[in-house]
Amino acid sequence: MKDRDFRWVSINERLAHDLGIRPEEVVGKVDADLFPPELAAKYHADDISVMDTGKTEEFVERYSQEGVGTWISTIKAPVRNTDGEIVGLLGVSWDITDRKRAEEALLESEARSRSLFECAPDALIVVGTDGRIEAVNEAAVTRYGYSREEFLAMGVNQLAAPDLESLAAVRVKEALEGGTSFEWRHRRKDGSEIHVEIRANRFDFAGQPSLLASVRDITERRQSEKERAKLEEQLRASQRMEAIGSLAGGVAHDFNNLLSVILGYTSFAIEGMPEGDPVRNDLLEVKKAGERASAVTRQLLAFGRRQVLQPVPLDLNQVSEGVEKMLRRILGEDITLVQTLAPDLWRTLADPGQIEQVLVNLVVNARDAMREGGRLTIETSNVEIGEEDAARQVGVKPGSYVRLAVTDTGCGMDQQTRERIFEPFFTTKELGKGTGLGLSTAYGIVKQSGGNIWVYSEPGLGTTFKVYLPREFPAPAAPATVLATVPTQATGTETILVTEDEEALQNVARRTLEAAGYTVLVARDGDDALRISSLHAGDIHLLLTDMVMPGMGGRMLARILSGRRPSTRVLYMSGYADDAIVHHGALEAGTHFLAKPFTSADLRCKVREVLDAGVPDVRDRYAPATGTGAEPTESTLDREALRALPGDLLDRLLKAVTAARYDELVELVETVRRTDPDLATSLRRMADGFDYDGMRNLLRE
Repeated sequence: MKDRDFRWVSINERLAHDLGIRPEEVVGKVDADLFPPELAAKYHADDISVMDTGKTEEFVERYSQEGVGTWISTIKAPVRNTDGEIVGLLGVSWDITDRKRAEEALLESEARSRSLFECAPDALIVVGTDGRIEAVNEAAVTRYGYSREEFLAMGVNQLAAPDLESLAAVRVKEALEGGTSFEWRHRRKDGSEIHVEIRANRFDFAGQPSLLASVRDITERRQSEKERAKLEEQLRASQRMEAIGSLAGGVAHDFNNLLSVILGYTSFAIEGMPEGDPVRNDLLEVKKAGERASAVTRQLLAFGRRQVLQPVPLDLNQVSEGVEKMLRRILGEDITLVQTLAPDLWRTLADPGQIEQVLVNLVVNARDAMREGGRLTIETSNVEIGEEDAARQVGVKPGSYVRLAVTDTGCGMDQQTRERIFEPFFTTKELGKGTGLGLSTAYGIVKQSGGNIWVYSEPGLGTTFKVYLPREFPAPAAPATVLATVPTQATGTETILVTEDEEALQNVARRTLEAAGYTVLVARDGDDALRISSLHAGDIHLLLTDMVMPGMGGRMLARILSGRRPSTRVLYMSGYADDAIVHHGALEAGTHFLAKPFTSADLRCKVREVLDAGVPDVRDRYAPATGTGAEPTESTLDREALRALPGDLLDRLLKAVTAARYDELVELVETVRRTDPDLATSLRRMADGFDYDGMRNLLRE
């Protein structure tokens, strides 16, 4: 208590204890007698304020002693007599340190929560029970493009994609009843849509029940999942096509031997019958059917990548221009043909005849899709496929490609048709209007040429086929293969050793060649051929051998026989290209080959052609690079160049050599050829000679 002159009248025991005096000692004293000057001045000013206003006031102060802070709340009230006159004042103080600390902790917690709310990487949106947006963080502002003011004027339904807007209220209700998590589509201020993952839970905001929604943008994840699903589908489609191709190629291979026998014996029968004989006419029809079946097997081999190609550096512009007249006849007058050919087009390594077939098949397919007429565009261009683009397609390697695009304005295709368009015998045409082998043939030729073919189409919007063939970089030119002119009379008197494990086909070859005047020796396999050769005293002018036989194959037979009989020419025959004389279906320079099925006339002409072509150096081609047991010379194999190869490539070469995997080894050698053609040629020679020990020793150095 203080009197009107601000002198102390009395204090309680607690305050006396705090001041360190007895209660009676304060009577008559003023604040300056009890407190430091600054504090005494403040207390006196507070007292004056209460006395002047006549109102009760609260004063909060913080004291610090020895590092410990104490908060005191003091309420000062005027004291009045019975007449209402102010005669003094009463002060009551409380220690409110705990309360102040709790308030500070609450403020700190709120600040921390606010900081976490604002700094969260995901968009955070507070939604009221009525669906109105009550608060957002900075991530929401950045992600959606709305300002905070715009957000606060919106309902959460306005963030949903248009087709989901009506369902937003249902989601809010679900979250209020117990929390929810779901994927959704939202729209940003610019109208673009994003895929989001939302986790919403109930909580109190400003004393009212609300929802806190954490919104994570998963657009990239969904896109990645979509691309992964696309790659998986591509892989399944690729595996399906591989399986179908293997089956088709195998069937065609076995069928080729049968067709060769059918065509051969049919020719024998026809030759022995006079003109006008009804049976002769029947046999001619059989022969025609066999030839049509032969065409089908060739198409199957093309799809299964089992045909023999003769690739050369090729300009696709020249191919397209060369067949333009024929294409215009195919298309007719109702379809306009436009060619847009790149003037600086790169070259590719491909078989000209096969690429022409690809182009013709695509044009025929386009024509059939434009029954009412339209426009067909053929376009060529140079394309670089990067790592990222290649990763989106199964089996595609990054690099430089030449692109051939064929676009029509026809009826287009739906997804189900697009997925099966390259399968053999699949067709959307009427019965009898197509075999379903045109596009599958194109697919096989492109794949066997090291390229890719894709189709882009929608119903009613036309179709585009895009063919990508690897760019052929300049390299030392290989000796050109010159085909001899087919003689008018394919006969002769030379001695020919026929090696074929199929007895029926063996008999066809023997009869055909003997009828043409040749002396024919017949062997059932490689070992039998070497035995017959050792017993035959005269010359053997030609070895006609199948490639795939039990035991010793045709390649090894040619190598051994050529070592013993250097003047003997070699003609291989086979039903498909999965043999050692070809690499990825490409025929090696200087190699003579007769594809099955063949007619008697085909065989006579090819034999005569090979006999007249001169003797190839078969021993050099098939002998090991270290044939004498000596180390390869620097001209044969550049050791420095070998050591300059990437370490992983050397490791893969060594593994392939150690496991004697010829096909894998040849593929790796062709990888070397891109950077060092001379080194690749030397390595290929050693591989072709099966000199695995020599290669292994060199690679380990």
